[in-house]
Amino acid sequence: MPSEARKKQLEARLREIKQNKIKWLQLQRDQRNANLLEFFNRPKEELGMPANPLQAELLEAWENPQYKVFLYSGANRLGKTTILTIIAFSVMFGKWLWNDQKIWFPHNKPRKCRILGQAWEQHIKAVLIPEFKKWWPQKRNVKKKKNNNGVEYYWEDEITGSTLEIMSNQQDSDVMEGWYGDFIGYDEPPQRDKRVALSRGLIDRKGRELFCMTLLKEAWIDREVIKKVDKNGRPDRSVFSVNGDISVNIGYGIDQEGVDDYMSKLNEDEISARIHGKPSYMSGLVYAAWNRNFRPRGSLMERFPIPTNWIVDIAFDIHPREKQAVLFLATNEKNERYVIDEIWEYGDGDKIADEVIRRIRRNAYRIGTVVIDPLSKATGDSQTDKESTFYKIRNKLWQYEIPLIIASKDKTSGILAVKEHLLGPNKQPSLFVFEDCIRFIFEIEGYIWDEKTGKPSDKDDHFMENLYRLLLCDTHYVEPDDEDFEEEDARTDGVNSRTGY
Repeated sequence: MPSEARKKQLEARLREIKQNKIKWLQLQRDQRNANLLEFFNRPKEELGMPANPLQAELLEAWENPQYKVFLYSGANRLGKTTILTIIAFSVMFGKWLWNDQKIWFPHNKPRKCRILGQAWEQHIKAVLIPEFKKWWPQKRNVKKKKNNNGVEYYWEDEITGSTLEIMSNQQDSDVMEGWYGDFIGYDEPPQRDKRVALSRGLIDRKGRELFCMTLLKEAWIDREVIKKVDKNGRPDRSVFSVNGDISVNIGYGIDQEGVDDYMSKLNEDEISARIHGKPSYMSGLVYAAWNRNFRPRGSLMERFPIPTNWIVDIAFDIHPREKQAVLFLATNEKNERYVIDEIWEYGDGDKIADEVIRRIRRNAYRIGTVVIDPLSKATGDSQTDKESTFYKIRNKLWQYEIPLIIASKDKTSGILAVKEHLLGPNKQPSLFVFEDCIRFIFEIEGYIWDEKTGKPSDKDDHFMENLYRLLLCDTHYVEPDDEDFEEEDARTDGVNSRTGY
């Protein structure tokens, strides 16, 4: 047995080791707190602060030079000002400090950045500046200038020579002209004229914009930025957007108890915007779950040739005095649905049916069900009137042994079916849309509830009618019959008598 003196020596040594470990850990924490940016997006076991899932998506997208405009929007306490600060500083430094990975730029000059905040006192001085000071590494010297409001509005990194200038949404847009640079960040929604004035300065250096905001106002951002289209009318692929519920940040700086306490102080509209990240002007959307990002994050897809074994259903929404709407919906082996084509043009039944048949034959579609608007049976455009649109379409299709069926009128069940495909139990879509189905995308993004009737608006709803009618057909994939291929081989003209191609 060790002597009493020996026991005391061992105990003293253990206390010393424990104290040294505590001092070492404290030193590590002090170093981390002085240089937080080096520890961001690193595992907790390395004293790191992992990015929340939405922040991680944004950082990954930043590595893709295709994107020029980024939106990080949603609920309060989503880490929006934090990620804006981190990206702005990283652009200045030319790399991510936590892994020393360089950020690509089209030039080697010092970067010029601007951030647009809201009011000088209430927002910039009270929120932005403290966040800047928290995240600026103490080991890097920085030159600062103050404006007449006493705000440190100008920051210059002494290592790279890169600069960051803070401006206010309350300033006149004229003072924002005549600038050029690499990065603009918006903390909360900017007024449109401010964005126009600032973004001109990005042209020379092919710069980027980052919107970090809770969209309580400035609805133009949804129309002109989030839903921006290219010169062909397709969703602009230079725009990257993520939107999140407050729950995304639970465990990354906030907890459920704090969220519940905050939510108890809000009304229904405020909960929608501040907790779930849905602004009031979007609360009336029928299909709020629609995600215009590309697969796998959303429902958009690049066009590809449709496999000949997929089943293609077709829906007609016809009107005597308006454009005719025809939707093509494919079902694959997994019973996923794909909006693969659309017709949106004037014409009588003969013209529209001829165009449908051309597309069927040109693409070798395997036809499933073809439905038509129930109102096509109404007086003036009936099945018995040989000059009616219905009659002409039915007869044209029948020449290729394609039956035409009257669609279901059950809009309520149809809308529920669409919603289930947009966001299933696994929180993933099973409805995908080719990016060049321009009219369809326009309609699904603007399909709203009528406040007076409580029903979906009947304006710009032609493809929405077609969509729910096709989903109510509940097509399930089956393998093609061998008889179909034998029949096709036996014909001298190479046209399948059942499908018409």
